[in-house]
Amino acid sequence: KIQNNRGKIHFTFQGIRLGGCLFLFCICLSCRYNGKEAYKKIDAVKIQLKSGDIILRDGNDGVSEAARNFNRTDKSYSHCGIIQIERDSVFVYHALGGHFNPSQKLLRQPLETFCDPQEVNKFAVFRYRLNEQEESKLSTWVKDRYTEGLSFDLFFNFDTDDKMYCSEFVFKGLNYATSGDLNKFLIKENDVLYVTIDDLYLNGKAQKVVKVDF
Repeated sequence: KIQNNRGKIHFTFQGIRLGGCLFLFCICLSCRYNGKEAYKKIDAVKIQLKSGDIILRDGNDGVSEAARNFNRTDKSYSHCGIIQIERDSVFVYHALGGHFNPSQKLLRQPLETFCDPQEVNKFAVFRYRLNEQEESKLSTWVKDRYTEGLSFDLFFNFDTDDKMYCSEFVFKGLNYATSGDLNKFLIKENDVLYVTIDDLYLNGKAQKVVKVDF
């Protein structure tokens, strides 16, 4: 009788354990499925992109929350970069600091990495009307900054060009390509000049290409 009771207890325990494993397995399958769907969304937008587009993302970590609050008006996005199409592959060049980028150097990442659905809630792409010459100037400028190993500016000082933060990098690249056309959008607050992420697409020059929510 004691053995039977033990057997029943043992059997019940094993059943609970099996049920728990099945439950976790189903969750993993669901996450995997959702992940695949998210990457399908990323793949689907590639044909709409071109070199020189600016890309914005909203991260799901604490640092991203702080970065969003840095924006002047629209606090939807926490980071940005410039898209370059290279041999039919889409790359994002972006200035990132902190523990996310130990080298503190300008990053060149595939679109899928920049928009990793496990770390990003959404992303959007905007486009400036650049002519062929301006697109070429921007591409050259971006790749030159990457080759030289442009460092992230931890002090967010807009007046220096040897180090840049994310929105500064995007702004200065576009401004160089358009021969200073964006200077009129620069805003100084409390005698401090800086460019926020939302400054890049709320100035009337940028047109939305696509927005993707995960």
